[in-house]
Amino acid sequence: MLLLSHLFASLSATPGALSTTLGSLVQFIELAAKLQPVILHRAPLSWDSSVPPADLPSYILDFMSCHLGTSEECVQQLWTALGSTIWSTGKAVLEGAGDGGDGGADEWALEDMDSFLLSTDRDHVECKALYYPNYVVHDGVRQYYDDIPEYIQVSGHKFIERQVLEHFTMLSVLSWTSSTNAAHIYQQSMAKLSEDAPEDSRFRLRAAHTADGFLILALLKDAKDRGVVLEVPSTGHQKDRFTAAVHIAESGQPEFAHWCTKCVRRFDDADGVTRYVDCIITDGIDMGRPCCGEHNCRGELRTPQDRWCVGHQGQELFCVVEGCCMGHRVGHRTCELHCAIEEHYIATGKAMFTLRARLQRAQVAHPTDAINPNTPINEEIEADIPGPCPEKPAEGNQRVRARFGRRRTHNEQLIVRPCGIITSRETFYGSESIPQVVDMVKRRHLVPNSMPRFLWYDNNCGVYKYCAANHGEDLHLKIGLPVDVFHWKCKHKKTDIECSYHCNPYKYPELLKDNTSGFFNSSRAEQTNVWFGGYHAIKNKLTCAKLEAEGCIPTYRRDLQFAPAMSV
Repeated sequence: MLLLSHLFASLSATPGALSTTLGSLVQFIELAAKLQPVILHRAPLSWDSSVPPADLPSYILDFMSCHLGTSEECVQQLWTALGSTIWSTGKAVLEGAGDGGDGGADEWALEDMDSFLLSTDRDHVECKALYYPNYVVHDGVRQYYDDIPEYIQVSGHKFIERQVLEHFTMLSVLSWTSSTNAAHIYQQSMAKLSEDAPEDSRFRLRAAHTADGFLILALLKDAKDRGVVLEVPSTGHQKDRFTAAVHIAESGQPEFAHWCTKCVRRFDDADGVTRYVDCIITDGIDMGRPCCGEHNCRGELRTPQDRWCVGHQGQELFCVVEGCCMGHRVGHRTCELHCAIEEHYIATGKAMFTLRARLQRAQVAHPTDAINPNTPINEEIEADIPGPCPEKPAEGNQRVRARFGRRRTHNEQLIVRPCGIITSRETFYGSESIPQVVDMVKRRHLVPNSMPRFLWYDNNCGVYKYCAANHGEDLHLKIGLPVDVFHWKCKHKKTDIECSYHCNPYKYPELLKDNTSGFFNSSRAEQTNVWFGGYHAIKNKLTCAKLEAEGCIPTYRRDLQFAPAMSV
């Protein structure tokens, strides 16, 4: 930390530095500390990193001058006065932030400097294009080369070998390893050349690098499979650069046309005509991620620590009790009326049973960060309030709910083939409702002839009832909606017409081998969710390889072509 007395003395020793305003001075100190790793990255390996350069590099002077709105001479004067102090204190702060695995403040500087250098560096300009090992930049667009490179640029100054990224991918798919833990594994097992070699902070691998490398490699593979060139914006922040290129979430993936002997049955009917029957299974799993506190809001959070999206930031001013429209007290999360609930919440967080619950979670979960696990506790509580609540009737139950932490999405909904191939995934924010399930199934099969013959869902009788009751909804007329044999025998009322007739699995003999089993694994979605609960992404290539080895002849339907999904 810079003491004011030391700061004033350093400025007084440098002519011209005292003429800087306080606001510009604060901005200079913050920016110089963040740009320290940028200077280190471009320094010779023989340079002693503990000693700051006497003169800032020209590209740093140009960058800081633009951001601070001052002259390069003024920037150099401030560096002469404060550089040594900023170098020693800033390095410690940045290295400490880096241990958390989230990239720290230096990632911001690297990203902005990367964009700045792309627009100012003229050493590699040819026909107004900038050429780099992985891509060429022209008119603000980063166009990757056709072949997947052996060394992939994951940030402005870091490259990761492709085989290492493949290793990270398998760690994620097979053992649910997070990006942070993948970086830890690399640092502990692969980064050091020898036990005696000192660690250089310039080459520390961070979670942001492993995550971006995973994404870039996947996008390059996808572009190669589709015969297109990967193009992304060259300006802006790294976290936003590849958003538009990730098309799988909205348009599905080639596996929507998958079929094999495990998910398509070929048979001859009574007239000797060859027919085919196929099906899908859908199910949801509760594995919420942070989202906006407004119910069903799909707005993105600026950071995972935020509780509200940009459009609902004003909600931060109000009491956290659901339905309360009063402002919270200064330094607290509740209003005067609900202060007892906050006291109860604080006491609950300190209680021994909470600590025991946290320990149990840590033993069964796959922590995002194995070095510094942060297992969340229940951040929603219900409690009785001593007096009447203005948002509730004067008579009746006075129990209210308060959300002190972030709201999380309700579930991830999967559509799975009986062979295990996942064709679609969608996030449900507020609840897993029947209208959402019906809408998802329809939107994922808008390509002509792509709708399967049958849909298995654990509440198909509810789906049939909903479709039959809504004018214009005809999904129940296009596909069969059977329930599982076990569910039909044990969990459904035979008095309900939907259960006893419309969703009766014995109504569809083409699906049944005998009275107790069927040709297809109707529990495949639930089985897949067991694996999906430990991992938040999908890798169908391994499943296809397994089906190939089992002789199931996995392929794609020739009458279907991969195309972006259209709106309903």
